[in-house]
Amino acid sequence: MNFNGFAGNEKIKQQLIYLAETGRLPHAIVLEGEEGLGKRTLARELALNLFCTASENKPCRSCPQCVKVLKGIHPDIYEFTATGAVNSFPVAEVRNIVEDAVIRPNEADYKIYILGNCHSMSDYAQNALLKVLEEPPSYAVFILTVENKSALLETVLSRSVVISLQGVTAKEGAAYITSHNEEIDYDDAYTALEIWGGNIGKALESLTDGKLSKISGAVGDVASALLMDNEYELIKACTVFSGDRDMIIASMALLKSVFRDALFYESGELVSGFQDTAKKLSSRLSKEMLCNLIDSCERLKALAAGYANNNLLITKIPYELRRSIGK
Repeated sequence: MNFNGFAGNEKIKQQLIYLAETGRLPHAIVLEGEEGLGKRTLARELALNLFCTASENKPCRSCPQCVKVLKGIHPDIYEFTATGAVNSFPVAEVRNIVEDAVIRPNEADYKIYILGNCHSMSDYAQNALLKVLEEPPSYAVFILTVENKSALLETVLSRSVVISLQGVTAKEGAAYITSHNEEIDYDDAYTALEIWGGNIGKALESLTDGKLSKISGAVGDVASALLMDNEYELIKACTVFSGDRDMIIASMALLKSVFRDALFYESGELVSGFQDTAKKLSSRLSKEMLCNLIDSCERLKALAAGYANNNLLITKIPYELRRSIGK
C-alpha cells in the first residue's frame, strides 16, 4: 500500500497505511487544510489503495478497478464538491448520499464518498449527514474535506478522524510538479513553492496562469524602488497589489526571501532567484535594516492573510518597508 501520487505529509500517509492494513480504517475521515494542499488528491489515492485488486504493490494503477478510479468512472465512488460559498453544499445532495449509502457496492468491497468543501454545509445539512455517520454501513467510507475543521459540528467531528494536511518542502513540491509537467522549469517551480508555502496546488496555478511572472515583476519593482530616495516610486510599485489579497501574501513571501538572500548574500546560499537584487540590497542596507524588512514582510503577510482592509494594506506596505530602513 502506498500513496506515491500524493507528495509530502509522510506521517499522515504512514498513519493511513497502518489504519488500513490493520483493519482500523475509520468510516469517516475529515481532511483539513487550505485549498491546493491536495485533499481531494489524497482522498482519491486512498480509494485507489482500497479498490486495487493487485496481489502486491498496491495500488498498481493498471488493474480494471484502478483504471476506473483514475478515470473518475468507478461506480462505487460518489464524489461531490461544493463551490465553497456559504451553504453551497445543498441538503438535498446530503439526502441523496444518505439514501445511496444503504445500497451495497457494485464492484468493490467499499463504497467511498468524497465530499468536498464540507465547510459549506449548513448545520441542517450536517445533521442530515450525521444520521449515516452514526450508524454507517460496514462497507462505507466517508471522506470530508474542509478548510478548517471548526466549520463542522462537534457531533460530526466526534464521529470522524481529523487529518490536517501541511504544505510540502519546496524541494519536494518542485520535484513533484516537474515530474508531472515537463514544460515547467524546476527553478520556477521551486520559487513558486517558496512563495506559496509549500502549497502545490497554488504553486502550479501560478506557474500556469502567468501569476508567478506578475508576482516576480512586482517584487523586483518594490525592491528596486526601496533603494530610491523617491517615496513615490515605492508607492507606485505597490499599486499592482490593489484588489488582489493573494498576490500580496505571495509577494510578501517572495520579498522576504529576497531580503533573506541579501542578509546572507556572502554565504552564497540564495533561494529567491533575485541574485542581482539581493547583491544591491546587501551592499546598500545594513544587516539590521534587512532583518527589519524581513520582519515587516512577515507582519504584512499576516495582515493580508487575516483579511485586513485591502486599501489600507496598499498604503501600509510602502510605509512599513520604508520605516524598516529608517526612511
